[in-house]
Amino acid sequence: MHIWDLWNLRDYPDYRAYTPRFVSEFGWQGPPTWSTMTESISDAPLTPESPGMLVHQKAMDGNVKLTDGLLAHFPLPEDIDDWHWAMSLNQALAVQTAIEYFRSLQPHCMGSIVWQLNDCWPVTSWAAVDGYGRAKPLLYALRHAYTDRLVTVQPQRSSADVDGLTDRSVDGGMGLSTVLVNDSSEPWSGELRVRRLTYAGILLAEHTEQITLPPRSTVSVPLPASISAATDAAAELIRADLGGVRGHWFFAEARDTRLDAPALGTALEQVPGGYQLTVTAASLTRDLALLVDKVDPAGTVDDMLVTLLPGESVVFAVTSTLDLDIAGLSAPAVLRSANQLVLP
Repeated sequence: MHIWDLWNLRDYPDYRAYTPRFVSEFGWQGPPTWSTMTESISDAPLTPESPGMLVHQKAMDGNVKLTDGLLAHFPLPEDIDDWHWAMSLNQALAVQTAIEYFRSLQPHCMGSIVWQLNDCWPVTSWAAVDGYGRAKPLLYALRHAYTDRLVTVQPQRSSADVDGLTDRSVDGGMGLSTVLVNDSSEPWSGELRVRRLTYAGILLAEHTEQITLPPRSTVSVPLPASISAATDAAAELIRADLGGVRGHWFFAEARDTRLDAPALGTALEQVPGGYQLTVTAASLTRDLALLVDKVDPAGTVDDMLVTLLPGESVVFAVTSTLDLDIAGLSAPAVLRSANQLVLP
């Protein structure tokens, strides 16, 4: 089946209202990378509705749908730089939400194809790689969501839900399950650890059990109420971990949470072919991304959209031939997170 009413009419959590066998087309729009957008459009001032931007938006009511799809999750930014990041992130989250859910239905649902991989010109569109060949945040979300071994937290469904008709509403009171997907050719085993935490990293509840998944298999682990029911939805999350593969569940949309301003420590090391930027979070940081094309349009980074608990670190591997410095790479417009979009 194709699922396009989500982009056109409905919000992306409603992907969970479907129980498809195979999704042959679906997607969500987002702008090209910042460097591609600014290289191809010379509007002054540059805004989402400026003439050049509208010429490069060919979807019917495309900007309206971008806004409608954002508002349940993030406030609408007034600044073009923040608008670009918000729409890029929302595109990635929408598609990742869909893919993880579809994979959690295995073996009922055995595949999905995202519209689309790349563009033939610099345009706001559904693509993961823009018209100048630069990876958008969506490409990294696809890598995460389609990895051979996946840990995802999903609302529980009964067997009748899965075997019945599509377009059912999801009952948020049904509880949550951790779904483990092993699409690799090797068994996957270890201790599953699921924790409900405050945004400060304080442990509120924990569930552990030994898990073994044969190759090409899926296991759903219902979570106890102590994990799946929040006492403060605006400041709690679930982290599920099996062998270093992590999944997260937030009890509230980002705009309705009490995320702190980013508090990030950074260290930069020059290595052959580029740099390694180590980022350490002093507070919960959602969907951390390094938009390296803002300081080097030819540069690339190995990962994006990383969620860090207080005290955790990530190392971004940057490929670049330019002389970059830590001030440029750690600037707020370059080192981005969801936290920045929900501050007053």
